Amino acid sequence: MKNSTLLLLGILFLFSCKNDEEEITSNPANPFNQEVCTYKTEIKSPDGFDLNPIGNIDFNGGVRAFQFVDQQIAFAMLTNNVGGYVEVFKTTDGGATWTNLNIGIKQSPKNMIFRDQDFGIISVHDVSGCPPPNRQNKCVLLKTENGGLDWETIAYEGLKGVLYHPKFDEEGNIYANLSFDGEYTLMKSKDNGMTWDTLFSSPMINFSLLSFSFDLLGDQLFVSGEDGKILVVDTNGNLIKTIETGGTSIWDLELIDAENIIAVFSQKVMKSSNGGDTWETIYDETARMIGFDAPDKGLMFLQKSSCPTDTYQVNDLIAATNNGGIDWTEAEETTSNLKLEFSNSQKMMDGSWYFMLGNELFEISEK
Repeated sequence: MKNSTLLLLGILFLFSCKNDEEEITSNPANPFNQEVCTYKTEIKSPDGFDLNPIGNIDFNGGVRAFQFVDQQIAFAMLTNNVGGYVEVFKTTDGGATWTNLNIGIKQSPKNMIFRDQDFGIISVHDVSGCPPPNRQNKCVLLKTENGGLDWETIAYEGLKGVLYHPKFDEEGNIYANLSFDGEYTLMKSKDNGMTWDTLFSSPMINFSLLSFSFDLLGDQLFVSGEDGKILVVDTNGNLIKTIETGGTSIWDLELIDAENIIAVFSQKVMKSSNGGDTWETIYDETARMIGFDAPDKGLMFLQKSSCPTDTYQVNDLIAATNNGGIDWTEAEETTSNLKLEFSNSQKMMDGSWYFMLGNELFEISEK
């Protein structure tokens, strides 16, 4: 009986005690948590860079992607907050003001790409008339040939699913990653998206993050594969090689050149300087890519801390590197949920990048 009582007291003592580390992460009232849970909206740039707001899209919805086709003309794809349908805005003054093109199409948008100021396509998840469970018994694109004033809805007979991340090569061909029922196939169109042919199909293709499934560098496609692999496929559909990264799901892939690659995974950032043969970690936390001008010179959003409450809040900042990620020059303060508000970025010239946070367009440029 005495031994049982001592055992019970020991168990109660074990589960009633907390170490100092547990106090820091679980008690919202301690000073550490008061700092990381302070919601901050001001965005600051790292030393050596200027950050300037350009314009805002005043609309009841959120930007999913934007693209400048020259220094003045750009398009932004949004989802409205009433139904989640696609909306397209256009600027002709470098992003200072935006006009709603009022396309009036009830489709759920995924990705957008323009070849020039006239021709563009939007991939959508069409669920009209499609029964559960996958509701993907159609494959649909939206196409414009007059700068977004008019849009044609194209439904492809014999194709099912969503055409993710359409991209143009230098010859005007379009590539996309067809996703249907957990299977992925690289597709190619030689006639402005009117018809599609299978380019490359493999059970190794896999992506789970909507920001990346493949990218183009010259005549090669770098494709997201299972277990963090990258499949390199040429524009004729031949598998050139499989790159082992040691990572997991890829958020962003920066193809600086054939040798220098930076991959942003869900919990770390890695780079390769030899075409993917070997990799090293340059940031050991969540991040998003702004862009790299050269193998050593780039900008990223880096996560620094998170608030340990039920309400989602992480604290991010803009950081720059001049030595390939060995060292980072960070903004002096964090901003709450920068990565959450981020849609995409675009290089405008050397040392100058545009990016969208929420519905606001920013430029970050080297001084």
